[in-house]
Amino acid sequence: MFWLGWTICALVAMTTVPAVIALKLKRLRMPLDSAPKTELPGVSVIIPARNEQAQIRNALTTLLQSTGVRLELIAVNDRSTDRTGEIMDEVAATDPRLRVVHVTELPVGWLGKNHAMHLGSQAASQELLLFTDGDILYEPRAIEAAVRHLQSEKLQHLCLLPKMIPGSVLENVLVCFFGLAFATGMQIYLIRTRWPLAYAGVGAFNLVNARFYSSLGGHEPIAMDVLDDVKLGKMIKKNGGASDFQMADDWLSVRWQPSLWGVVTGLEKNGFASLNYSVRALLFTNLILFVTMVYPCLAYFVLPLSTATGWIATACIWHLVFAFMVYPLPGSWKLMPLFMFGPSLMAFAYWRSAFITLRQGGVKWRDSFYPLKQLRDSMYQ
Repeated sequence: MFWLGWTICALVAMTTVPAVIALKLKRLRMPLDSAPKTELPGVSVIIPARNEQAQIRNALTTLLQSTGVRLELIAVNDRSTDRTGEIMDEVAATDPRLRVVHVTELPVGWLGKNHAMHLGSQAASQELLLFTDGDILYEPRAIEAAVRHLQSEKLQHLCLLPKMIPGSVLENVLVCFFGLAFATGMQIYLIRTRWPLAYAGVGAFNLVNARFYSSLGGHEPIAMDVLDDVKLGKMIKKNGGASDFQMADDWLSVRWQPSLWGVVTGLEKNGFASLNYSVRALLFTNLILFVTMVYPCLAYFVLPLSTATGWIATACIWHLVFAFMVYPLPGSWKLMPLFMFGPSLMAFAYWRSAFITLRQGGVKWRDSFYPLKQLRDSMYQ
């Protein structure tokens, strides 16, 4: 147990510390020389929305206030049963840059959101496509900063992670732990390399080169993939496109979910899907969480001190990187000692996702039901 503890400690240090440092350092900034030497490419912003009447007006308004780039907005009303479509039309009547596409029927072989994004891309006319959600708040120069970064780095794809508007203590713990797991799992500092397993996509902000995206068939290869944002990043990386990931705390913001339970239920369709709907992968993931995260925090109480040193060091590393993640959230000092709630809540959310998916034999999303076999057979590999 002594050497196993120190082996786990070394593995945790190597996989988490560089990833979390990269996550904190990769922050989108406007280039110092931001005076346009040449005209920036235009951007078609595609906003698929279903039953988002509470946020959609504010989201569209902040997007229309964007400066520094030629812009068109394509809002896709995906079979909403509330006032989402009406609000879109009302905002469009005030600004000719906004067009609204109303979807009344979902074709066979498509998830609703994926179809809405594909449909929006077909109506687009600009050189770049920005896929974003209907609840993201934009600073006026956010899109310009992203376009300049994409151009200067010669990218085909750029994804940005917005600032998460904080909620309750345990909600913030789970959201920060999710960010830690994302950075570690994706090894985000390797995204710019050719390493095929390092890729990312963020539903809040996926900016792509329209011609490159079209050459891949648009969203058709991922038409039935629940993880549409991540799989878009994988598809671009797999086909030789250059991708990058940046934090966008100064440019974008969102309240991910309205509560702790909202975060848990929000992972209902994505949790099991991220494990390829595999119970074996779920068991293996939970074993990794227990051995590398939970057990090190308990080792001091169940092992002799001479045996537990490596495990205790592992627990210290986790708490330090978690503290690095949560700072400078308001009341971050309250969150730092609560690290172990992160993997526990995440495991619960993933087990809940698997149980519901297996019990109902598929995924219900946007009031449509998709059989599990069809989802498994259609996953983008």
